[in-house]
Amino acid sequence: MTILTENQVTELCVFIENRIEKIGCDHSLKYTFEWAEKNGIDKSDLIDVLESNGGFCDCEVTFNLPEDCDLELESENKEMDFKNPFKIPLNFQPTENKVYTKAIFSSFEYDHNNYTKSGELLIPAPFGFKPKKRVRKSMHFFNGTESELPSEIGVVKEIEPISGKEFAKRIRDLKLDSFSKFSERDADYYFSRIEKIDIGKPMGTHFMEGTGIGGTKIELKVHKVIFRK
Repeated sequence: MTILTENQVTELCVFIENRIEKIGCDHSLKYTFEWAEKNGIDKSDLIDVLESNGGFCDCEVTFNLPEDCDLELESENKEMDFKNPFKIPLNFQPTENKVYTKAIFSSFEYDHNNYTKSGELLIPAPFGFKPKKRVRKSMHFFNGTESELPSEIGVVKEIEPISGKEFAKRIRDLKLDSFSKFSERDADYYFSRIEKIDIGKPMGTHFMEGTGIGGTKIELKVHKVIFRK
């Protein structure tokens, strides 16, 4: 799907350069979005294609966008893995009988494609799961355990002590499609990525893809989010 034609890329870069020359760059996409609104370009699609080409602020758009071709978004074909739907690393070894006291929850403080209600418990969506609301193609997402709606970012909060086995059962008992295969091992990995993170810190999730002797390997990552100032 073409998002920007070759001519539009050139027009966008000229527009941004004129703005930066007069006002300067504040390391946001302010001028890019100004141009997009004037030209009827969908903001969400534009963000996807900019990020896939290294355009995270106005000056990076002018530096990194190729100006000799149309910019397109490729359709993704992610097949769900029914044996390991959450793509937990194969070498992950849970600690037996461990109890956990932290989980990730939605917060209106971070509204990056967040369709959940504030305070909703978040779990990473399985690989290949289609979100019920639009999120950026460059990002994976959490699903809310009440709404099953996506959120790109959550925050760490304290919870009552619980084992991975009990937590996994509670999540499966919600009868939501995205969590129907959520296992004790999935729960232990989820908690293991949070237990050393301070309360209130923002968290994100993505799938890391690597190629080795055994072929392509895809693994779930749950990680702290650091916002650029």
